[in-house]
Amino acid sequence: MEKRRKVGKRKKVERDITHRNITIVERAREMEEALKYVALFLAFCLAFYLVYYFLRLRCSLSLLNDMTALILGGIFSLCGANVILKGATLSINGFVLEIIDECTAVFSSIVYCSAVLAYPTTLKKKCIGIAFGVPALYTINIIRLFILTLIGIHHPEMFEFVHVYLWQASFIIFVVVIFLLWLNSIR
Repeated sequence: MEKRRKVGKRKKVERDITHRNITIVERAREMEEALKYVALFLAFCLAFYLVYYFLRLRCSLSLLNDMTALILGGIFSLCGANVILKGATLSINGFVLEIIDECTAVFSSIVYCSAVLAYPTTLKKKCIGIAFGVPALYTINIIRLFILTLIGIHHPEMFEFVHVYLWQASFIIFVVVIFLLWLNSIR
């Protein structure tokens, strides 16, 4: 009887050790996949930023800034505001805005695209995610600029706070939410 207990305990210990080894191996694989995703994400971010800055130095990429200013000015014109537009600088009812790179959603789009491209799924799903995500981010950015301009016109003392703290943090959340919506749609 005593011998059977010892054998039973030994088998239980062996099963526990085997189970722990499998769990450790599974965790190592999960960790490896997560590290691979992070490495790919960072590599894509770096590549996109380098391409963007190379193009910025070599070409005039003010077209995106100008287009953003034109769209924003058009929206305010439709609302009956007095709009004066010069390239990427616009005056709306006397409130002057200069649209710079950070106002175009290009950087958040780079982060979003990098996250999508690094995710292990088919190229078709990645292309669909980018085709819907980037325009969504740009649309949210136009809404952000519209609200910021209204604040600048009606409450200029609050403009800097809302611009720097509220909207920049919120935009990070929008990038994450759009990414999570895409992830949910591909499963």
